[in-house]
Amino acid sequence: MKFDVQKSTIIDAPISKVRELVEDFNHWNSWSPWTVLEPNCAVSVSGTSNKPGHSMSWEGEIIGSGKNTLRLTNPQQLHYDLEFFKPWKSKAQVSFLFEELDEKTKVTWIMNSSMPFFMFFMIKTMQNMIGMDYDRGLRMLKEMTEHDHVNGTTTNNGIVEYKGFSYVGIQRRVAISDMPTAMQKDFEKLVNDIVIDGKKGAMHWVCIYPKFDIKNMEATYIAAVSDEDLGGLDLGAEYVKGKINDGNSLEIKHDGAYDFLGNAWSMGMIYMRAKKIKGKDFPFEQYWNSPMEVSAEELKTSVYFPLKK
Repeated sequence: MKFDVQKSTIIDAPISKVRELVEDFNHWNSWSPWTVLEPNCAVSVSGTSNKPGHSMSWEGEIIGSGKNTLRLTNPQQLHYDLEFFKPWKSKAQVSFLFEELDEKTKVTWIMNSSMPFFMFFMIKTMQNMIGMDYDRGLRMLKEMTEHDHVNGTTTNNGIVEYKGFSYVGIQRRVAISDMPTAMQKDFEKLVNDIVIDGKKGAMHWVCIYPKFDIKNMEATYIAAVSDEDLGGLDLGAEYVKGKINDGNSLEIKHDGAYDFLGNAWSMGMIYMRAKKIKGKDFPFEQYWNSPMEVSAEELKTSVYFPLKK
């Protein structure tokens, strides 16, 4: 069964500057949503940029292997033939469309592919997963074009021993696209109720994720703080309590803006899948500093994936 994915963004730069990063595979590692997940992945580039036959091959332990070849080019479009070899074989046609908007550029990234008929129930989930990858890639492409770097570095710190704690927080189910705004409001309420009005502190500031529903693009999260130092504080009925257990966790460290925190989540999930590591409990983010106190470049976050023994 055929399916397609289409995502767009607007970049504050002329088409020529945007195209330079897309039509030349030597630049793809700076914004690709996949090679960022395995920085040491072997990549080879051949042919002349912006010429049919220009190609990029990769052979990764985590992200698998494949080849992308430029098939057709014109001033407003680039068309590629994409092949995956591992972890499974598949083919797709990929296009980038460029539209001039005053002095800005609208970039549209399109994939046309197919899945076996008996996997029809997976199509919506697959579309959304690829769409999230495209969103991450376009966000990095925009950052690279406008600022010549991506304000985020993601590192796999491996399996670490984590000491758990009890927490109190606000639980909410929202569309994934609405999470940044909703979470900001919930953490502002935590700060107001606990730090400002309650005159209390907390050792841990975290966001726990009991459920991701990729098919419907919704998520349930708990914006929370540890409750060891909150004795005597009377919080409202909207607050929930819980516990993060002691145990081993895969830690993915992210330095930089929250805009690119999705790279840490993708790195952790694809690593666990490739290594066949089984998780338990709920994954969570721990914030080592606050955007109220430091710049976006200085933010430090860990994403933890609790593991079965």
